[in-house]
Amino acid sequence: MSRKLKIYEQSMGGGNYTQVPTIILKGKWLKEAGFTSGEYVEVVCEGDKIALTKTTAPESASKESLEEKISGLSESQRKKISKAIDELK
Repeated sequence: MSRKLKIYEQSMGGGNYTQVPTIILKGKWLKEAGFTSGEYVEVVCEGDKIALTKTTAPESASKESLEEKISGLSESQRKKISKAIDELK
């Protein structure tokens, strides 16, 4: 299956408003090709080719809970975090 798509220009936003190339992939043809909403794809760019491959969800950087992360900090670091939280209230 082959599709020809236009490359658009779109702002990155975030106060930067830098224009970047944008490719919009949507349509029933994606479902027919085996891609469904909620799944993940890996994007590989090689020269002038882009390949999309179904994959699993990205793993978070750390499976450690917030409590575990805090317990590993020094007393002075925990005090700084406590003060920062108090200032947010």
